[in-house]
Amino acid sequence: MSAGTNLVVPVVLWGKHPPTHCISCIFLSADQRTLVSGCYDGQICIWHVDPSTFKMIPRCLMVGHTAPILCLANGSIVMKNNYIVSSSENGEMCLWDLVDGKCREVVKLPYVHTNVQSYKMKSSEDVKLFCNGYYAEIFVMDPFSLEIIFSLSSREKSDWISALYVLQPAKREEDVVLGLTVQGTVKVWTIEASNDHISENEPIFENESKIIRCLNAISLICCSQYQRTVLIVCSKYWQIYDAGDFSLLCSVAPPFRERWFGGEFLSVDRVLVWTDEGKGYLYFLPANCIPDNKEFHKKSNKDDAPFLYCTLSDAQIEKQPLACPPAMRYYHSTALGKILLRGDSEGAVKAWIVPEFPIEEIVSMKSRKDFKPERIQPFISTSVSKTWKAISPPPVGILDQLDVNDQPSIKLTASIYLPQQSRLVVGREDGSIIIIPATQTVMLQLLHGSHQQYEDWPPHQVLLGHVGRVNCLLYPNHTHSRYDKIHLLSGGVDFAVCLWDLYAGSLLHRFCVHAGEITQLLVPPNNTSARVQRCICSVASDHSVTLVSLTERKCVVLASRHLFPVVTIKWRPLDDFMIVGCSDGTVYVWQMETGHLDRVLHGIAAEEVLYACDENANNSSSGESGLANPAVHFFRGLRHRNINAIRHATQRGIHQLQQLHHSKNQDESEHQRTRAFPLMIQGLRTNPKDPESHILCFDIEALIVQLLSEEYSAMSPGTLEAHGLINSTEYEKVAALTKSASPDAHKKIAEFFGRVKDKAGDMERILKEKDKHGIISKVKEGAENVQTKIQAKAESIGIKPMFADKKGKYNI
Repeated sequence: MSAGTNLVVPVVLWGKHPPTHCISCIFLSADQRTLVSGCYDGQICIWHVDPSTFKMIPRCLMVGHTAPILCLANGSIVMKNNYIVSSSENGEMCLWDLVDGKCREVVKLPYVHTNVQSYKMKSSEDVKLFCNGYYAEIFVMDPFSLEIIFSLSSREKSDWISALYVLQPAKREEDVVLGLTVQGTVKVWTIEASNDHISENEPIFENESKIIRCLNAISLICCSQYQRTVLIVCSKYWQIYDAGDFSLLCSVAPPFRERWFGGEFLSVDRVLVWTDEGKGYLYFLPANCIPDNKEFHKKSNKDDAPFLYCTLSDAQIEKQPLACPPAMRYYHSTALGKILLRGDSEGAVKAWIVPEFPIEEIVSMKSRKDFKPERIQPFISTSVSKTWKAISPPPVGILDQLDVNDQPSIKLTASIYLPQQSRLVVGREDGSIIIIPATQTVMLQLLHGSHQQYEDWPPHQVLLGHVGRVNCLLYPNHTHSRYDKIHLLSGGVDFAVCLWDLYAGSLLHRFCVHAGEITQLLVPPNNTSARVQRCICSVASDHSVTLVSLTERKCVVLASRHLFPVVTIKWRPLDDFMIVGCSDGTVYVWQMETGHLDRVLHGIAAEEVLYACDENANNSSSGESGLANPAVHFFRGLRHRNINAIRHATQRGIHQLQQLHHSKNQDESEHQRTRAFPLMIQGLRTNPKDPESHILCFDIEALIVQLLSEEYSAMSPGTLEAHGLINSTEYEKVAALTKSASPDAHKKIAEFFGRVKDKAGDMERILKEKDKHGIISKVKEGAENVQTKIQAKAESIGIKPMFADKKGKYNI
């Protein structure tokens, strides 16, 4: 992992509780060694699979999507390059490398895909992605750049495509795409080799279309052997059609209280279909559905209907209802044969081996009147929670030292890291807030040594003031220096926002303004009015937003007329506006000084206002002026009798240049404040009901700089020359320059070296205060021991290694 040009090494402290993984789609790689499962929370889990036994172990959790993942598809035909493409509910598409779990490419499209199929076209050596979803076209995309190459459109009866299938006819050179619309219109597109250069602006139209009685189809599959029969699966029935004229051959309804969810051809005369309850059903097709039979395409016989001869189910499925339909997929394994995979809402993955019954045995089954289909159980079943319990010792958490053996651990619900104080603030489910030294806590969890035998180490501080879960934490000084360094804020499920003294550990004030649990705490921008700059914005589950003043200790603005939950907050500080966006798309514009509701916007107007806020923020950050028209602001102030707004508008012409210069200075100061820290701790929660895990990000470059600074501070004057790190002739050159220079230059050089000396002294004092527990000395001692062992080993085999002696000279 890299942030900019710096190398950052992440380490995750998961804790004892496994993350929730509600599976929405599932995929098996081409080499059948990697299983990928996407979940409704937006995460992707990579499972290592043993091809011979199909034993699965979760290996990596990839976090990048912000919405439920709808489909996974293969991104490469080369087995060594295991790339996979994922698509989410909000239009996000990512290309993942399954070897190291990195995201190689990401785009966000205005189209939501419900199905993505990988296909190697005859005119190209690489695979292409055929996508359909909540739009009227079929998009053909490049899996590596995630760009739309061309599209397949409709001349007549344009509608959303609910299912598609791409095939290569045996006696034709072009590729054929079958698509089925939501209203039941079958469309056929032909992609010739000469059409491969067509751009996105030049769509390919269908060659033919036909209306059939098939609404809201889930999948469309052609038989791979003959390509003459087509399986279409809908929720209320699955049907077999003749691919020549799309005439209906047979139809089967689902079992009681179940709905069909997908299907696949096992052979010319057999199909496998599954339901939303996670069960698979094996059917033997009648004679009129088998292309090489004499009765093919004739009128169906009531006595010769699709015959159910086997079911794939699990006894636990019937006992434990699922929260959402499971994700199921059919594959052909080289070692185990035909396999049906299933991933459910509990994070469990099950696999069935599809049995191969001879035709003679199926015929004998049909002749029996009391025949009941054979039920087959999964041959393997695993889950994230099972794997978590099998880990010994269990994964560590950031506050495991506070757990009592006889009592269950208290879940961590919120956390914030203060890098300047090197302290971590953690909120818990019981309402308590724990403040711990971050470096000592990381040592306790990751390093083995005598420090683990200390009682009550590292020392911690407990803040008690909430009744119930702590939802969010905020340290305002970390965002801007205008806030007091001692102020820490927390929001809880008890409808309260608490203001704490970080160093004394005391409760300064308790804001009880909302009528719902606090969900978010925000800091207003820098260029607001002086009163708002001393406030904090809080959002609650009762759809209200407030501005509470930390100096006046009261609520300044209460915005509580929102009908739907608040999802976003934007700012127009120079217009004195706070923009509140709700989940239904409505936007409310509030005045911060007076608390008046300026207007309520819907539809396109609401989207334009939110976009204008983002554009204004970008212009302000780039140094451009994002000010509104002073006349418009003046009349708004008159309408609402806002004296501050009127005064602000009359002085806008002069104040504009001052604001621009002030913003540049602030940007420079903020850039200096946001320097790299050797350690950063970020909270991670895959599901709202899960306890919070923590990611430790070690910045290697910043860590090396700090170690070298501490090493330099420990040296006495002249040590660098003694070690040969600085040549004494350099000082002679500087001295010669100072002698030949003018008195003013000599004075400037002396002042410069004086500042360097003072800076080195301050750095030495600060670093010595930080290293209270002798961490650096322990690291140096360990490094010297390793160097001694390497040197002894080298001399024993007759090699004289290269090491620097105490005088800084190297022995070769």
